[in-house]
Amino acid sequence: MKNVLIGFLAIFVLGSASGQCTADFDFGSETYGSSPDPSQGEQFEPGITGEPYYDVLHLLIPTYVLEIDSTLPFSPTALLDSIELVNIVMVDLNTLTSYTLSEIGLEVVCNNNNDSSYPCSFHGGNQYCASLEGTPTMSGNFRADITVKGWTLVFGFPFGQEQLFGSLFVNFGVEGCMDLNATNYNPEAVIDDGSCILNPCNLDGIEVATISYSYTATDLSVDVGDLVYWVNYGGFHDVNGNVDSQTGLSFGNPEVFSLPAISGSPSGVCMGSHTFTIPGVYTYDCSIGSHAALGMVGTVTVGLGGCTDSEASNYNAAADYDDGSCNPIVDCFGDLNNDSSVTVADLLLILSEFGCTSGCTTDVNGDGLTTVSDLLELLSVFGTAC
Repeated sequence: MKNVLIGFLAIFVLGSASGQCTADFDFGSETYGSSPDPSQGEQFEPGITGEPYYDVLHLLIPTYVLEIDSTLPFSPTALLDSIELVNIVMVDLNTLTSYTLSEIGLEVVCNNNNDSSYPCSFHGGNQYCASLEGTPTMSGNFRADITVKGWTLVFGFPFGQEQLFGSLFVNFGVEGCMDLNATNYNPEAVIDDGSCILNPCNLDGIEVATISYSYTATDLSVDVGDLVYWVNYGGFHDVNGNVDSQTGLSFGNPEVFSLPAISGSPSGVCMGSHTFTIPGVYTYDCSIGSHAALGMVGTVTVGLGGCTDSEASNYNAAADYDDGSCNPIVDCFGDLNNDSSVTVADLLLILSEFGCTSGCTTDVNGDGLTTVSDLLELLSVFGTAC
């Protein structure tokens, strides 16, 4: 809260004295701060374009200069005289266009408790407030790029230090649905009006629709742990991930899943969902009548497929499941270093372990020892490429 106080002060511009706010916020034991406080995730309340807007910013001004910036070359007892506004620019974050407050239909009305003849000058060690009000004339997400000046005395002379801040944000737009998962999500909405229409299952996941005699996303790929839900938009259908309706044989899925038959409607009826936690390829169909024969078959591939045999030449350490793509493992007799050939390198390995009688890694003939017999066996296939 303390690090952004100065940034808030910069929003103040001269406003009329009518309808002034009351500086009565409870800051507790804090010696300075602001409310709302962006360091705590707080900002001005959003407003509706074309409708009256009002919100209040409460301020507790620090007593000492170093409470604002501990790096300044001042004594810890150097008093902060006051803080004043130098300039303010409102930046639309969507277009990066700059506006004054008046250009977007707003003003700030300051209440400095009559401590100064300058309405937006605030003395150190006191609490003040200011209201942001007016009728916003344009929609947008605005950032206040603001410059303030803090004043103190140095050897009896006034000394001012300017700083630029951009911590205060305010959004103006329309009322509408703000739920990204809703079918009527409105990206321009800044206040949720409760009108959101969520998917028929009211779930955050991946939708597969049943339409006529087909599933949309016939060959769906998802990550391990993803939730998939099915919505029926017409007809009487089910989801059968157990026994193939056309052959009578098991699909052989990593796990069985199914959803009961249900009648659909044009607005969609939730059939149910399944969370896929076991990687692999799942096949399913609609077991109602001849729906499967008419093409109502789908697959869900969960995770990444690949070769999971570490001995194979195309082993894939990133694979979630084995997709049967492993290259055949060829046993290359005499190839001790697994480089698919029998060369001097293999001969040197035998010589380095020559005379071994236990746990021998170069036992070519399998008698548990590394002896002349192994050396002769290797020489018999020397030069072989596997």
